[in-house]
Amino acid sequence: MPKLNYLRPKHKQAIEMRWKNSRYKEIAKELGVSLDTVKSWFRKDGFLREAYKNYSDEQELIWKLQEKKERINTLNSSKQQQMATNPLNSTISKIFNRLPQKEKDNVMERFYELTKKRK
Repeated sequence: MPKLNYLRPKHKQAIEMRWKNSRYKEIAKELGVSLDTVKSWFRKDGFLREAYKNYSDEQELIWKLQEKKERINTLNSSKQQQMATNPLNSTISKIFNRLPQKEKDNVMERFYELTKKRK
């Protein structure tokens, strides 16, 4: 857990539980402390208030970075697919360009027939 080294394990757990939207009552029961104690920890001037804010900010940042990484991976994957098909397209173009015009017309006609059937 980032930047919470100075806290006891129960305090760290309280912060994690609160960040995951656990109610104060649930936190108190899980940690074996009173409900008033948990409430006091998270009050505006409470013992865990600043640590909770830091933890929350860091978790938000981590989430955003992971989301960005996933988007980059998706873009890279698309680019890799495009690069993989480019040599094939180039080869097809070269072969197609070597054909006599009549055969090119036949190929294109057949291509259009096939694409119409798929729709």
